[in-house]
Amino acid sequence: MRILVPVDNSSHSRHVVNFLSHRETLLGDNPEIELVNVQYSVPEKVIELFNMTSVKTYYMEEGRKVFEALREDVDLDKLHAVEKVLYGETGRTIAAEANETEADLIVMGQRGLNPMKSLFLGSVSNSVLANTKVPMLLLRDKTPPLTDKLRVGICVDGSEYGEAAANFVLEHLSLFGREATFEVIHAAEPLPDPIAPNPMSPMTPVVTREELDARQRKAFEEAVAPVVECFKKAGVKIGTKLLYGEAGEVIPEYANEALDLVVMGSHGYGNFTAAVMGSTAMHLAARSEKPILVIRKP
Repeated sequence: MRILVPVDNSSHSRHVVNFLSHRETLLGDNPEIELVNVQYSVPEKVIELFNMTSVKTYYMEEGRKVFEALREDVDLDKLHAVEKVLYGETGRTIAAEANETEADLIVMGQRGLNPMKSLFLGSVSNSVLANTKVPMLLLRDKTPPLTDKLRVGICVDGSEYGEAAANFVLEHLSLFGREATFEVIHAAEPLPDPIAPNPMSPMTPVVTREELDARQRKAFEEAVAPVVECFKKAGVKIGTKLLYGEAGEVIPEYANEALDLVVMGSHGYGNFTAAVMGSTAMHLAARSEKPILVIRKP
């Protein structure tokens, strides 16, 4: 597994490296981990006024300082990682490196050191998501459990994205640990209470609560079936969970109480200024305290 890890001087970078260094099964598979620090480049016109070599030397020195500072707090040697200093616009540079190296996963803190921390997810995360289809694991402010065991929830809505998320998990089980537990989650709209007749057509037969409940149950079973089948074929146990309510609200609420990591597929917009990852993913990322693994599709 090829993993790209952007790092800076923030606590988020230390959380990310700590998390990876405690994935014993993952490290046992000898993953190829690349730690990347991106130095913000000055405009080319400015560079032309100075010696290019000295400018790049400065970037390299500043980047090495980041790795040295990180090494004081975490055991980088345990990862056997390659360290690389790049320069350019941070998000685009990270995405380009992931695409060029054919990374299987990008792991980064949800907010790093950037001048626009107020933006949803942070401008760097948005930029990376907008410029690559490589799956991304976003860690929040707190370090996830530092054990080789995670409670993982896979969100599905009946679309192909949920199945894509499940396939990624099965292909990279070592990331979650040999004792990981998995659960496929689906959210259904809450039933109205009481169920009233249609005021525009009072003669229309009223759908009973039992009928609506049966429809929701059927939709739930159809949504989770592909994921359950994938896990069954792989010989991996997985539970199911039906939640009632708006997905962007009930899923993060459940995740904060019962999960260590949330996995979800996301459609592929080229521009993330409006939709970011879709409305459900936006709410989930904004409200969840737990890491989110986003599986992109074109």
